[in-house]
Amino acid sequence: MACNNAEPNELTRILYTCSGCCSEGAVSDKVGRKLREVGYARCGTSCLAGIGAGYPRFLKAAAEASEVIAIDGCKMACAKMLLKKANITATSYVLMDMGFSEDQDQEAFITDVCQRIMT
Repeated sequence: MACNNAEPNELTRILYTCSGCCSEGAVSDKVGRKLREVGYARCGTSCLAGIGAGYPRFLKAAAEASEVIAIDGCKMACAKMLLKKANITATSYVLMDMGFSEDQDQEAFITDVCQRIMT
């Protein structure tokens, strides 16, 4: 997958996803990958682990982004909370609040959620 990385002076949207061990986390990661793949968000510096570790390059990228988005699988909202602890405000989406169910067609759900986030 190619990253859509904006030039340094362009407005940028960066998203961070939960990648937890449950189905919700796996689908959250897939939603984020699809959004990056279609060019909706930049991926070169969107490392949630880097934010949590306090690496300056990741913190700087998030602070300078025109928009930061957190996509969490469950209501614990770990991605959102990790960003909040780093003083980064994010628009937050929780897949369980968006109708996630393990019994549904995952690809159809991912496509639907991506469309909803992009509008």
